[in-house]
Amino acid sequence: MYNRKMNKLMIGQAFLFALIIIFFGFIIVREKLPMLKEKDVKEDINSYYEENYHDLDLSHKDLKYNKDDNSYSITYYDKDYEDLNFTIKSTNNKITDNYKDNFVKGKSIIEKCEKLVLKKYNEIFNNTNYENIKIDFKDLNKYSKEEKKDILEGNIYNKSYYSVSYYVKVDSLDELYLNNLIDSFNTIAANNGLNANNYSVTFDNNGIIKIIKGGDFNE
Repeated sequence: MYNRKMNKLMIGQAFLFALIIIFFGFIIVREKLPMLKEKDVKEDINSYYEENYHDLDLSHKDLKYNKDDNSYSITYYDKDYEDLNFTIKSTNNKITDNYKDNFVKGKSIIEKCEKLVLKKYNEIFNNTNYENIKIDFKDLNKYSKEEKKDILEGNIYNKSYYSVSYYVKVDSLDELYLNNLIDSFNTIAANNGLNANNYSVTFDNNGIIKIIKGGDFNE
């Protein structure tokens, strides 16, 4: 009887011990899996980079995890201009990149430039009849090497690298009157260090619309 109780006790203790090992083993594996996953993903992204962009002399940031879409990514950037970059992203083992949009066309840089220039225009023409001002730069790859360098270094305001459009309510569509409004806008802008390469103005006379364009609108 005594031996039977001892055997049951030993079996119970062994079972409990096994459960403890399994429990802690599960915790350890769960903690290690993300590290193993990151290692695999990093290797995949690096291989993708070497296969497609090995000729680019770029720096890169650390592997980044985005819990919102369960993705991993590495951002590669120009050694002189960190804003000129692109990201290689792995989502569910599918790898994509935004090289063409962000590095060639400079999407994020152009958007930043447009916001900076627009901010200055809005400050200057606040509380005037010149409304709904918009700024448009071309894609980065459509500028010359010198112009591209200027843009990357933030020399964007008085360089004629962008076009401007705006809206004006008027009481008359007289051509001379409208041209005077345009000249006034351009003069005020130039006196404040702003110089667009072309413009598009929408004049509104009680619902009668007239659009006047000027400058070189060719891309």
